[in-house]
Amino acid sequence: MIKINLLPTKKKPPKKVIDLQQQVILAVLVLILVGIGMGFLWTRLNSQIVELEHKKSTAEARVRDQDNMLKEVTNVEGERKKVSDKIGIIEQLKKNQGGPVRLLDELSKALPEGVNLASFSESGGSVSIDGDAFTNEVIVRFVENLKAVAYFTDVNLAETSQSSMEGIETYKYKISFKYKGL
Repeated sequence: MIKINLLPTKKKPPKKVIDLQQQVILAVLVLILVGIGMGFLWTRLNSQIVELEHKKSTAEARVRDQDNMLKEVTNVEGERKKVSDKIGIIEQLKKNQGGPVRLLDELSKALPEGVNLASFSESGGSVSIDGDAFTNEVIVRFVENLKAVAYFTDVNLAETSQSSMEGIETYKYKISFKYKGL
């Protein structure tokens, strides 16, 4: 007699289906791991981008600050140069100021009584004097006094002439010399 079992039995799936299921599960696991790895890599790269952008903005701010400081230094250097030029001009003026004062002082010391100055001019160290006196002797004494001054050279009595002014005889003179104190 033949026995037939009508009860359902468990059939084993074919081996190819099991292999295919395992491969699909493995592929899904690999994709999940790759996705997790890509997500981790993406967040890491994003954080590096944020960090680099922060460093870049900090560096740009430092460059702007240094540019401003450079402009300030340039302005200060320009102002310093202007001030030093002005100081140089003032010192030159002070130095040159003593020359005319010394010239007039030495001239007044050398001027004897009875000699008058009518005009006085100085140009480039050359001095010209016109005036009058009561006698030729005081004019000669004036010229010799000028020759005795260490700052005066090439003292030259250019001319003297006798004239009459309101009935009084006077002598007009022209003297030139070089002043080496300027």
